[in-house]
Amino acid sequence: MFAEEMRHFAHYQQRRVVHMAYDDPNDPWYAENQPDDQGFDKPWYHVTRRRNGPASRIEVGDSLWVFSQLVTPWGKFPPALDFRVDVKAVELRSGGGFRYEAERSSKWYNLFDGSSHIGRLETIDSNGNKRPLLKSKDQHVGHALQSIRQLASDEELRKLASKIDERGFEFISYRLLDGTEPAFRKALERVRAGRAVFWDRWSLPRRLAERREFLSDPALDRHLMRAIDHSVAVWAIQSLKYGEIGSYSKKEYDRARTQGRLKN
Repeated sequence: MFAEEMRHFAHYQQRRVVHMAYDDPNDPWYAENQPDDQGFDKPWYHVTRRRNGPASRIEVGDSLWVFSQLVTPWGKFPPALDFRVDVKAVELRSGGGFRYEAERSSKWYNLFDGSSHIGRLETIDSNGNKRPLLKSKDQHVGHALQSIRQLASDEELRKLASKIDERGFEFISYRLLDGTEPAFRKALERVRAGRAVFWDRWSLPRRLAERREFLSDPALDRHLMRAIDHSVAVWAIQSLKYGEIGSYSKKEYDRARTQGRLKN
């Protein structure tokens, strides 16, 4: 439950799809194995380097809404609501800034164009005055939210979150080895059509989507199969290696076909 006196804050973090050397510990995107349950169902935390301003005012019971814009080698998506952290604890980081631990009510959001809602957000400045988040319609949300800002209201974000949830989401099934680019193009097409999209380069726990941290196959299987079960459609992105025996794409294809959700 949200406390009546809770305050609302917003931040931005950059998101990229990169080509990775999956097994090379010298690759800058490589990271060690993590617990299999960490971050699948909800975000665990968010961090900031700032120790002053709105970042220092966040307390237990407040909410922090984080936006991102996914950039790929082939193009970029519109800015989107990435996740919400309902703050359970605030810790001062030894290297600077704060770590905000997430309550169980915290939430990931699937890929969805949030541009119009972002354009209607208002912030509270240091004097308590309300101001538009974006100084102009052309300002990038990442520029406006380089540092955490306090929001005047979360009403517009509640509307956006409800829209994402109520419309359901479409699942992009593809083979990482040779289907990432066409998967991007289909995901972008569906987002531009006003749909919410589950694409693993966005919708897996963010540490998996951008750095290659290895989890057990059963943990990943359960998460992907559950996503297919709750999707409104599954787009099968055909490539030479799509559907090979033993691949995730084969499991996804079979699951979607059995349920009658498959689209080509």
